[in-house]
Amino acid sequence: MTDHDHHEPAGEPTIAADAARLLWLEGVPDSADVAEVLGFALPHAVASVGGLGGLAHLVGREAGSLRLAGASGIPTSMAKEWELLHGSMTDLAPTRAMALRQAVWSTTLPSVSSGLGKSAGVLSVPIVIGGDPVGTLSVLAQAPPTEAGRRFLGELTALVSVRLQKARRWRSGTAPWWQLPLGGQMMRNVEVGTWAWDLNSGELNFDTPTEDLVRLAGLEPGSWDQRIETWMGRIHPDDRRGVEEAIAQAMSDGTAYAVEYRVVDRGGRASWLELRAVFEYDADKRPLRMVGTAWNVTARRSREAWLAGILDSYPQPIYVLAPDDRTEWANLAARSLAAEKGREILGRTLWDSAPQWREQGLPEAVARARTAPGSAAGLTVESWENDRGPHGGTASYQLQVVGIGDYVSVVMTDITESVRAAKKTAERGRRVAQLNAALIRALETSDVVAAITEHFLPLVGADGLLIYDLTGPAARLVGATGYSSEFVRRLRAIDWPQSGFSAAEQIEFVTSREELRQRWPQLAHLGSPHGNHVWAVMPLVSGARRVGSCVISWNHPRDFSAEDKSLIGTVAAFTAQSLGNARLYEEARARAERLQQELLPSSLPNLVAVQAAARWRAAAGQDVGGDWYDTIPLPGGRTLAVVGDVMGHGLEQSITMGIIRHTIITMAALDLPLDELMARVGDVVARLGAPAPATGAYATCLMVLYDPTTGTCSVASAGHAPPIVLQPDDEPRSLALITGPPLGVAHTVDPIPVQVTETTLAPGSIMILFTNGVLGSAETVQLTTAVSDYVNRTPVSGTENQSGWLSGLCAAIIEDLPPDPRHQDDAALLALRTGRVPAGDVAVLEMPCAPQSAGRARSFTAAQLLDWNLEELIDSATLIVSELVGNTTRHAVGIDADVAGSDSGEIRLRWLRLDDGLLCEVYDGSEATPRVRHPTLDDEFGRGLQLVALTATNWGARYIEHGKCIWAYLAHPKTSAGIGSSPW
Repeated sequence: MTDHDHHEPAGEPTIAADAARLLWLEGVPDSADVAEVLGFALPHAVASVGGLGGLAHLVGREAGSLRLAGASGIPTSMAKEWELLHGSMTDLAPTRAMALRQAVWSTTLPSVSSGLGKSAGVLSVPIVIGGDPVGTLSVLAQAPPTEAGRRFLGELTALVSVRLQKARRWRSGTAPWWQLPLGGQMMRNVEVGTWAWDLNSGELNFDTPTEDLVRLAGLEPGSWDQRIETWMGRIHPDDRRGVEEAIAQAMSDGTAYAVEYRVVDRGGRASWLELRAVFEYDADKRPLRMVGTAWNVTARRSREAWLAGILDSYPQPIYVLAPDDRTEWANLAARSLAAEKGREILGRTLWDSAPQWREQGLPEAVARARTAPGSAAGLTVESWENDRGPHGGTASYQLQVVGIGDYVSVVMTDITESVRAAKKTAERGRRVAQLNAALIRALETSDVVAAITEHFLPLVGADGLLIYDLTGPAARLVGATGYSSEFVRRLRAIDWPQSGFSAAEQIEFVTSREELRQRWPQLAHLGSPHGNHVWAVMPLVSGARRVGSCVISWNHPRDFSAEDKSLIGTVAAFTAQSLGNARLYEEARARAERLQQELLPSSLPNLVAVQAAARWRAAAGQDVGGDWYDTIPLPGGRTLAVVGDVMGHGLEQSITMGIIRHTIITMAALDLPLDELMARVGDVVARLGAPAPATGAYATCLMVLYDPTTGTCSVASAGHAPPIVLQPDDEPRSLALITGPPLGVAHTVDPIPVQVTETTLAPGSIMILFTNGVLGSAETVQLTTAVSDYVNRTPVSGTENQSGWLSGLCAAIIEDLPPDPRHQDDAALLALRTGRVPAGDVAVLEMPCAPQSAGRARSFTAAQLLDWNLEELIDSATLIVSELVGNTTRHAVGIDADVAGSDSGEIRLRWLRLDDGLLCEVYDGSEATPRVRHPTLDDEFGRGLQLVALTATNWGARYIEHGKCIWAYLAHPKTSAGIGSSPW
């Protein structure tokens, strides 16, 4: 009994029957060809699964396609529907099984097969050889197979995969089995026939399924001579040479013969045939005959021709590259483009036609496409083309490179305009970003104007700019570009464009001069504003406040797109915010600078034999700093010069600076020694920092005390840089001195007082005191170089205006030194030019500490004032000197004497003739401080200092080494100076 005689339910075969079927398949002879293996397996697959018919597919020549290789129990009309399956038919079971590499049941059927009912479908299992699917076995069933049926079909297909590897092993061994010709009775179902050509006799035989193919060639199957020459004569003349070359190639290297060509019937109609064959060889490996298969592919070729027509008319250029990368086919758009550019493309590589594409990576893209067939490689290339614009231009193309078998397709899209638009958008975005960054960095209104001029005008191609500030009591034109100074001057006199805006504060676009005059009649009398044709008038609104107006203009007519209006509106918002911030900054900075300037000297006082000039520069930010300078005139014609820097920035530092400066002024009146003065100021700074010990108050300070009668200069530094000194006929250099700790630090770190450095300055010497803000990022050597350069350009001996020369020196230093990139520190600079009191203006008398010295002093004074032509001061001067010398001899001791009232030691009288008066100084060896007494009516003594105080403009005492000096200043009556007007 055969398997077909069993009465088991459909789809439920016994295990024994399935095992027998597998054993029978294993028993197929090794000499069986592919058709025999598939022909034996298909009936068993249908019977075991309980199906209606079976199909066997093998991979086709086209990528992803399957070609019917065998059928069992399938009508011819139904088999034709399954003859060629494309990879795009993903809903059919065979193609899905190939893609998923697993068994697939699908109820999707072609039209003829679909009449089997809704539950009918196809179960397909992939044939896998060497890890790759090469075909499928499929069973058409009325209902889904059972799990046992699925399992058997999987085992059967696995066995078929093994047997197919042994089937039809040709001697050449070069062709995969699925490219070899198939034969057998089963091919009749799909109109595939076999043929054989005897090379010795020249006889060409076709089997019965190929009789229709013979008729397509205009031959009658029963009456033609079956000669190879006759058949070759029916091949289309354009294809004949290629067929002959393919036969010769297969014969010479033993590869499979696979061609498609046209045959022509007696009426001239052409039909397409596909033939596959191999040569059979004798024992000496001489070819005996050629055997193969043939079938009619006219329908497919017609469809391909239709598709080729579509591709040829495709609007984008398409190139098909042969295996050697040469262009084998190009569509109409590609050929037209080549003709337009004067290029040869067919038979040449694309990078030979456009050499610049070689360096842009096209050969590499083609190579990548060949290694990954079916995947697209994108590439953008550029080339210079003379027809792009009046002077030529760059053309951009997007290439889609796809490998298809041995060929590569290249689809080219002209993206020149989109690339230009993208570049324009990117450039606009870059410029907007630069404008935004510049507006963010802008501190002052001038920075805002510069940012708009530099970045926004080129962005929109504008020619003119006007920016008004409306944050003050009246409109202020802060920027004008593209207009003459005369037009701007007349424009300042009218209220434009502030008047006439709508309540909504919208941007107004004016596209003609007539429209401009109608909108703002007050512009009519100004005349044509330099040929401008178009304007955009933008109110600058920040929050709810209008901070200004901005007017941009173009010298040529233009329209405004929605994108242009959006951009201008966005920039107007940015500008309004930046302008508002700039005005707030300027107001805050003005207040800060005014505060600090109020704390600094309004002007430098007149000094004895010393000229001075100063510069102060505020920091770039809103915070005020603590740098200061000062010159303080002291008794004896001396000058105390001071510079300092409170560490940090802010209001607290400015207040600390003001306290320190006025502390020095107050304590300088006590005429303390320089080291003691610095120590007392340090005490004040320490107390200022006591409330906040974590931060404290610290300051550096440099004090210089100069005596013009001797040229002696005393210098003390509390953490400050030493001064620069330029002696006559010498180079500027830093003064060598010992620097102590900053003020406020000595109490916590080192209580040792600062050391005083003594030096002598020749007449005409220059001394420069500065804070670290002057140097910025420079070194001290650059400061000395700046001084040398200025002195060489403007010699000090060549100018009469010494103060002007010093001011120029200060300006040169500030300009020549490189600024601090952050510019976060303020700077103070003080320049001094030292002189000497002429010897003729100094009179000195040494006297013993005795009562009779008072008379001698009166006589010496009267004689000296007569010599100085100051007769009108003799009475006052002799009274003052008489009282001062008398008190000294009565209450003090002489210089180098130890006992009061003794005649030992001497006292010294010195008169100084100054520009506006006389200075009397009496030196003794006592440290007792004189004081004004208030005697009763009957007291004999105690009225001397009262007389001195009433007579002199000012008087006082200072300590010197081993004694003191009592002084009195007497103003010249010819000057306007009165009581209290003395610099002391």
